Amino acid sequence: MSRSLFVAAIPLFLFACGGEVSKTASSDVIEISLDDPVESLGSPKTPHPDGESQNPQKPGGREVNATPATGSKEDIQATPASAGKMDSTTALAALDSWHRQLAGERNQVVSGNSALAGELRGFAGIFHGNADAYRGSLNNQPADAFGTDFERFADAWASGGTAGLQRALAQGAVGTAKLVWTDALAELCLASDDYKLAGSAMTTVINDMLSAGYDRERVLELQERVALVGRNAHTFLPFEEYVVKSGDSYWVICRDLRKEGMIAPQGWISSFNHKRNYNLRLGETLKIPTATLEIKAWRGARVMALYADGAPIRLYTVSMGKKGEPTPLGSFTFSTDLLEEPIYYPAGGTSVPYGNPDNPLGERWMGFQEDRQYGIHGTNSEETIGSFESGGCIRMHNADAIALFELIGAGLKVTIYA
Repeated sequence: MSRSLFVAAIPLFLFACGGEVSKTASSDVIEISLDDPVESLGSPKTPHPDGESQNPQKPGGREVNATPATGSKEDIQATPASAGKMDSTTALAALDSWHRQLAGERNQVVSGNSALAGELRGFAGIFHGNADAYRGSLNNQPADAFGTDFERFADAWASGGTAGLQRALAQGAVGTAKLVWTDALAELCLASDDYKLAGSAMTTVINDMLSAGYDRERVLELQERVALVGRNAHTFLPFEEYVVKSGDSYWVICRDLRKEGMIAPQGWISSFNHKRNYNLRLGETLKIPTATLEIKAWRGARVMALYADGAPIRLYTVSMGKKGEPTPLGSFTFSTDLLEEPIYYPAGGTSVPYGNPDNPLGERWMGFQEDRQYGIHGTNSEETIGSFESGGCIRMHNADAIALFELIGAGLKVTIYA
């Protein structure tokens, strides 16, 4: 929706979602992916309201799944169920339906006594710490229940491990079998601390789930796995070493890097070095990440992700524009309008200061250079995040907006998809 900009003698104007003009730099983006995004893997579903997964975590580690698929490792063998074996076409459709369900529902299916449960038991073990047992069973029992593609991926993994599975997926036909095995590849790589390949696989999984119309709650279940890739970004992303000298601060270091054309904000440097604060010691060696940062957002799913050299390192639930004021699609870049304490200036109304409960901008303002009335910001209504309720901007939980603000800088690219 087009808007008019009211100009007066004040430093910054924010209407429903906007700001003033400023100069910025462009950013080239390098993506890593197992394949191109899938246009369609199944029938799209209507997006549901916000529903982030709440998974318990080990301190600094993986998700703790309190509901394993089965009771013992012996149970994960793919065994026929009493209901009889399904034909491959029916089984593949059932596999697609199973993979679209949330974790609790998937676990219930696998723990049951249906034909699908019998066929899925072994494969599901990959996501519950029983991958070795399933891999061993593939030497004695073919994984042909879900068709030839599924069987080929299973054989590639059984004989060649994650490297063999990666090669097979690079040549595999687009479809359900490829998506579920790419998801499995990401899980296997996370379990073996191969965060580079896990990040590449997660990129494909996110793209393909969204292209195939998976419910947003299902996509957001990937948050913990994406965060794990982000926490270990220093193990696979490129960096340069920098020795802290007298007079240095994060501000000075980031300023000098920007002069060299590099976007490396202080929060990104600190996170990359696993530092809890912005304190620096004389003579300390910092790893300065040289990866290209980029944001991608999907309007229909109300989901947004931060990428580093194409690998997802953060995944967020967000709100988009309401009916009649949709969030614009396309490519944007952050301007220098990056504000810690945004003031809201409604058209024809009185300004609303930062911290006022009536200020819809909440925490932080990250404005777009191409259209100053739009940007990314927090909210004064946390409970509405995940819906269509903004004036066209991308709204985040305030805590997420504060954290993202530290990771981005002027010139960083933002792409918004339908």
